[in-house]
Amino acid sequence: MKKKSKPDRKKVVRVRRLAYTAASLFFIVTLTALCALSFALPLRPEFSESEKRDLAQFPDLSAEALFSGDYFDDINLWFSDTFPMRDSLVKKSTQIKKLLGVGQSVHHFSENSGDDIPDAPEDEIQSMVDVSPDVPESQSANDLLKPAVPPSTTEKAPSGNGGNVLEQTLGSVYIYGNTAYEYYNFVRDTADNYVKAVNKGADEASKNNINFYNMLIPTSIDITLDTEARSKLNTSDQQDAINYMNASMNKNVKKVHIYDLLKAHKDEYIYYRTDHHWTALGAYYAYAQFMTVKGGNYASLSDFSQYGFSGFLGSFYNDSNKNSALEKTPDTVFAYMPKGDISFRMMQEGSTDFINWPLICDVSDYNASYKYLCFIGGDNPLSVIENNSMTEGETCVFVKESFGNAFAPYLACNYKTVYVVDYRYFDGDITDFAKEKGATDIIVQSNISMTRNSSLVNKLAETL
Repeated sequence: MKKKSKPDRKKVVRVRRLAYTAASLFFIVTLTALCALSFALPLRPEFSESEKRDLAQFPDLSAEALFSGDYFDDINLWFSDTFPMRDSLVKKSTQIKKLLGVGQSVHHFSENSGDDIPDAPEDEIQSMVDVSPDVPESQSANDLLKPAVPPSTTEKAPSGNGGNVLEQTLGSVYIYGNTAYEYYNFVRDTADNYVKAVNKGADEASKNNINFYNMLIPTSIDITLDTEARSKLNTSDQQDAINYMNASMNKNVKKVHIYDLLKAHKDEYIYYRTDHHWTALGAYYAYAQFMTVKGGNYASLSDFSQYGFSGFLGSFYNDSNKNSALEKTPDTVFAYMPKGDISFRMMQEGSTDFINWPLICDVSDYNASYKYLCFIGGDNPLSVIENNSMTEGETCVFVKESFGNAFAPYLACNYKTVYVVDYRYFDGDITDFAKEKGATDIIVQSNISMTRNSSLVNKLAETL
């Protein structure tokens, strides 16, 4: 019987070393290539379709940012926020988590408990709710809207729910029946900074004899959601939060309180079912309230030309991984165009030139997620609405984020010139700009979700 020959140990070691070396080189080369590819600016997205927001930009280098460490923090934020194929990978991740039964967060904020909300003085609360427009029922009736309004924005559950209405939470998005809502958590430090920014802006405006108005917009979860369902959710009370912030603003701020008015119209189509924005009808009630606080007449809905764009599937639909319950009942975007000779022009980000655009654009053929772009051409640093039917009239500066898009057209009924400023993209000082344009009023409008976002609050503070 032949003995088995023993393997050459040295040869085995050499082979293993070669294999390890080859594998290591392959790993290093691959990793280097991936790192180089990941930093390639053209390959990194600038906008998230699923989150409907601009992604972080690569920071500009400055000595101050470099030595403070902010430059490297901003690079880290840019790197994590703009990785190639971001939305596709996030979508795949949420699908895998859904299959595994893991909760996913697909929105900016979670349903975590918010900070305790300090009580607002009772006399301050009373002064805010005493002034409300008397909108005749004939103006608020849904039969004014043509085509007909889609099914109710809130699908009511039978007593005790009984399991007949679908309820589910996807990150910070709560779905009840065929309608989605966003959780809200009060963040006191950020809310206080919002108040400081508004107070500073109002003080500067007052020095220049300019009226300064502030309007905080509640989101749908506090207004249209079924009361029983709302009571079970871990979400901060928006009325208390708004009362606290309004009560903390100084005497130079003219507060436009709309919570109670919207609540009174909660059964109407004032918020979208598949999107986080309010509808043009909700914005109309806010406009009526603003004019009541200002001390002027507001136009009747019957004084507008009315349009409807069906098939809208908004941010909540995308954030919920295209939830089937939402898809079955898409929204209709209704819009109201002031009558008369109204012109509109806008300056897009990165440009210094204005382009003419429809105040209300026909978006019938737009993608389902872009129907909200019918209002004032979307979000731009600066836009101008002119009511050429007025021989003379006041000028205002309207400072807003995307909720303000549906609100801005109404202002053309009461101002000859409306300068629309989106503070997220505007570089400049609002008071200086208003003074330069001869504006009598500055109107700041913010949805309450913005007041817990420190980066947005800081950006607003920079402009006020």
